[in-house]
Amino acid sequence: MLNTQLIMEQIRYHPIVATISIAVGTVLASEVIWKMVQYFRSKREKANRVHEVVVFNELGEICAAQHLWNTRPGSQEPEAAHCRNTHCTLRNVGKIAEQIDRAVYSIDLAIYTFTSFSLADALKRALQRDVSIRIISDGEMVFSSGSQITVLARLGVPVRVPITTYMMHNKFCIIDGVERVEEIRQLRKRKWMRPCYSIAVSGSVNWTRQGLGGNWENCIITADEKLTAMFQAEFNRMWKAFEKTEESLIQPK
Repeated sequence: MLNTQLIMEQIRYHPIVATISIAVGTVLASEVIWKMVQYFRSKREKANRVHEVVVFNELGEICAAQHLWNTRPGSQEPEAAHCRNTHCTLRNVGKIAEQIDRAVYSIDLAIYTFTSFSLADALKRALQRDVSIRIISDGEMVFSSGSQITVLARLGVPVRVPITTYMMHNKFCIIDGVERVEEIRQLRKRKWMRPCYSIAVSGSVNWTRQGLGGNWENCIITADEKLTAMFQAEFNRMWKAFEKTEESLIQPK
């Protein structure tokens, strides 16, 4: 009761001070509420982020004929959303393409060999969204039959390879890596960037027909911040190390 009386006297005899105090209190309260909203929103988003192991094996193709039969008229890609085969190759490839389709700013791909039309199409869609794409590959496999890397290079994607007899045998992809997004922000001279989070795709599988639909392979898709940062750091290191090779590859038309 005494505190209430004191507040009323402050308002009565010092209206300016009281008004300022109320305004400051309101601002502070709104900041606290906003921070709490951001905290719980971030916690919910992190809980919903992907952490998945995708397995490719001999059972992945048993539903292929059915998917081709069910392909919609005018559609180039069969659908696998409702496939009952838990090992369905088409659906598993779609999980990788889904992450590529979520890219906001960057995709860095280190891949030994790449011939998959579905995943190449996903990268082409990313280019149309103005996503920055960089590719590191093996010097011999870049020019192998059916390579989609040369196709993407002609569309303007920079490609680098090591000059060595050893193989660049990595198979990983970083989507919206924190370090790369910050680099893009500085290059584009922006004060802020749209919210996004990093994804790493890595495993034994090459992005080829046999790798995705015939071999026994695995692929981890994760939003783990430490793992994505480590993959991004290694990609950046290789990108600088292979700098001299970019000009020798097929240049965009």
